[in-house]
Amino acid sequence: MASGHSGDNLGEQGESGGRPPFRELIQLPRWVVYFQALLLVVTAGVFFVMGLLVGGLTSPTSADFNRTLDCRVYGSVSFREDGNLRADRGAVVLILPANKKPNSRSEGRLVHPDSFQALDNEAIDRIHRLGGAVVRADENGQFEVAIDSNAVVGVPYQVFIVSKNGVQKDGGRLTKDQFASLAEFFSPVEDLVEKKPFFWMTLTAEGDRVDLPEVEF
Repeated sequence: MASGHSGDNLGEQGESGGRPPFRELIQLPRWVVYFQALLLVVTAGVFFVMGLLVGGLTSPTSADFNRTLDCRVYGSVSFREDGNLRADRGAVVLILPANKKPNSRSEGRLVHPDSFQALDNEAIDRIHRLGGAVVRADENGQFEVAIDSNAVVGVPYQVFIVSKNGVQKDGGRLTKDQFASLAEFFSPVEDLVEKKPFFWMTLTAEGDRVDLPEVEF
């Protein structure tokens, strides 16, 4: 008797707490499921296309992007002493934009290796505002500087390096064109060199990095 009564209770629990009858389940046609999946794919595609359109309108063009790049310039300077090649620590490197000129000229002594002023230097500030740069060689004779210009790619620059420790050789004078270019930035130009050997070259920035040839005085 007890066993049979227990079995009846189990049967009732199984009927009330188990899986709901088939009539209570929601049945959807297969085409509805496929339609919902297709709708999700279409919606994702629409948002993807809109993102591309918005990005194309708000992002700069390739030409604009190139004009805002920084070009880093690397190089090294050395000098010979008693036949040995040594690092020219303190040599001054000027990178001057060839197509831009300051409103006023600075004193040449402000960037001369023997009287260089690292702080509150109006000559450095003016050159930086034009997109050029001024830097000194470190203890290894190496230097690294960024040309921060509004139009870096394809813009010509004039690189002028004045030695700190080298000795000027006979005939080491500025040409008329070099003197005229420097005179646009400095006055008097003689104070910029003042019996120091120098190096001059034209640089055209074509990318985000330029490695200058090793300079030896």
